[in-house]
Amino acid sequence: MFTLRAKRTVCQADTFKHSVAAHYADRMRLILALAVLLALPASASAAPTIELKLGKPAVRYGATHTVTGTLTDGTTPLPGQPIVLEGQRYPFQGSFRELARATTGPNGEFAFKPALDRNHKLRVAAPAQGAVSQPVRAYVLPSFELSFRPLKPGVARLYQRYTVPKSVKLSAPTLFYIGSRSATRSSRRVAAKTKRTSAGHFTAIATVHLPGSWKGRFRFGSCFRTSPGSGMGEPLASCPKVHLRF
Repeated sequence: MFTLRAKRTVCQADTFKHSVAAHYADRMRLILALAVLLALPASASAAPTIELKLGKPAVRYGATHTVTGTLTDGTTPLPGQPIVLEGQRYPFQGSFRELARATTGPNGEFAFKPALDRNHKLRVAAPAQGAVSQPVRAYVLPSFELSFRPLKPGVARLYQRYTVPKSVKLSAPTLFYIGSRSATRSSRRVAAKTKRTSAGHFTAIATVHLPGSWKGRFRFGSCFRTSPGSGMGEPLASCPKVHLRF
């Protein structure tokens, strides 16, 4: 009896040791699992972001740019939030300054139509969320009017008149392109000096002789590059050597 009891006790003791070990292992696995969970960083909530779009990168002086966008927190739009349009004017030195204010619509949307007098970098800020969009380049071209006047059969005078802010100086030549009335591209190019006529006004004039085969009927166009230091137009824009598409 004693021996059996001893064996049973040993057996029970052995079973108990296995149970304790199993329980201890389960607890260790639980502790380790909790430790892993605690060690993992909490998934960061999406920071509010501003998506900004510019309707046209370049408009004529006197016209307005169209700036639109949305304010969202992840995929959730943020309506009723104050939005500030900021600009850094050519020559792009110093800080951005406030140009206009608005409030986001039901879908977090906003829109601005600034009238600028020089090239600008534009961005939008949401003060309450501490969010700022990436800047975009907005170019301002000189306002211009292209016209012509017949002088005599086969001879025409071409004009391009510019309007710019009074302090702007245009120095780049104006390029005139001409072609026959049925042409889709020009066949000749004539350069003319761009001259100041009054504060904020410049004119380029070219006299052209038309081939007899055109019978006095022709098409024409123009192109002008950015004048250095004017702060108006796309600096890298180029003009065709001869063939301008009408």
